[in-house]
Amino acid sequence: MRIVFVIPPFDYGRSVGHVRRGARRGVLPPLGVGFLAAELRKHGHACRLVDAMARNLNAAETAEAVAALRPETVGISLITFVNERESVETCREIRRRVGPDVPIILDGPHVTLMGGRALETFPEADYAVCGEGEYPLRTLAEYLERGERPAALPGVSSRDSSGRIISSPPLVWESNLDVFDPPDRSLYERELYRPLPSLNLGRDVTTIITARGCPWARCAFCHQGSGCSVPYRRRSPGHVLDEVEKLVRDWGYTSLVFWDDDFCAMPEWVETFCDGLIRSGYRIRWSVLARASSVREDMLRHMAEAGCYSIQFGFESGVPEILKLIRKGATPDLYRRAVRWARNAGLEIRGSFMLGFPTETPEMSRQTIELACELNADYMLFFAYHVLPGTALEGFALERGRRVPGWDQNIHQPSYVPDTYGSAEELAAMVRYAYRRYYLRPAYLFQLGSRTLRRPWLIGNHALSLGYWIGAALRG
Repeated sequence: MRIVFVIPPFDYGRSVGHVRRGARRGVLPPLGVGFLAAELRKHGHACRLVDAMARNLNAAETAEAVAALRPETVGISLITFVNERESVETCREIRRRVGPDVPIILDGPHVTLMGGRALETFPEADYAVCGEGEYPLRTLAEYLERGERPAALPGVSSRDSSGRIISSPPLVWESNLDVFDPPDRSLYERELYRPLPSLNLGRDVTTIITARGCPWARCAFCHQGSGCSVPYRRRSPGHVLDEVEKLVRDWGYTSLVFWDDDFCAMPEWVETFCDGLIRSGYRIRWSVLARASSVREDMLRHMAEAGCYSIQFGFESGVPEILKLIRKGATPDLYRRAVRWARNAGLEIRGSFMLGFPTETPEMSRQTIELACELNADYMLFFAYHVLPGTALEGFALERGRRVPGWDQNIHQPSYVPDTYGSAEELAAMVRYAYRRYYLRPAYLFQLGSRTLRRPWLIGNHALSLGYWIGAALRG
């Protein structure tokens, strides 16, 4: 069966702060559909991908690209609420061009969160695959290839003959992730994907993931911490090292971005992986995301020895009361220690904060900004807090603040204002102030200069970063 996967349109420039519409930097290969394609191809299905986000396509152009591939089934991957409107329009346009007989399947994190209700928003779609998609999608494809339209399958929501939605519970989670092949890299148009300047090591960079789920899964502002997370499981170090070998040997990648929510969970796993990478002799640079509470000083040194050059922490707030409210499980002192250890290991440090949590006053926001300046990471991002539907913090936030109508889907701009702020513009101004305060400090500029002298290849990164900084710091 010929299956075409679709990543719906979204102007990623609205998220990274770039002033030019359709900025491609920051768009990286969508690993979820890569895993699905690997499983389907293993069972004889032909898979293609139309990544509208990476190709800067609108809904009509996306549908035309899909129709040109003559799909027998279409799978639309829904990642977030942010581009739901474009996704609905894309689904409608695809249906209009491929006709009524081509099944349209929804999948992705958004569908896992919404379950069968996703079909209410997408009336042109036939099925919604919830949870881990490899097994249910493979089974559904087998039915469709035989010309059968199953009324109910575990992990698959569908419509009956009258159009009524039939929801099914997800399958039991697979405990051994090594049974799944790594993402099918032939699915991606390599030239479309380039990282943001903070992770820019040329074109030979790609993403990789070693685990599913979040090992913490308690943060109240996040779906992972609000009962929607898949159980945390991790591939074996050997399974990941085999994928790294293929990425280096067969695909020529020299830099990897590990996309795990917390790469530094399971210290023994990290130690085994780093030992294996060192023994392999591959001279690659790699970066990770981690919780500040997970890192250890010896672990970070070992990672640096194995080629890790950059680590990103989600700090979220510098105010102890806010950190407790959002169930972050961290303190400012813990952040200071993690940054000190990372710096001593020689790692580049990236971080992010959110401003405008419920009950957060402007003075608290400034306290957060001052902690950010004290940490003095190489790259720091500041976002307005957004109320995500279905999260533990949603009800509390809406009791103590309000949504902002007409939000233009720029994550740097407020979509929510706590009662402690006078207006959305006041909060937006605070985000812009955070960028100016952080990046125009003499201490940061001195660090920038000394780091560039040690690593001249960073000059291009900093030049590129300037455009993004202007977009994030100066946009009204």
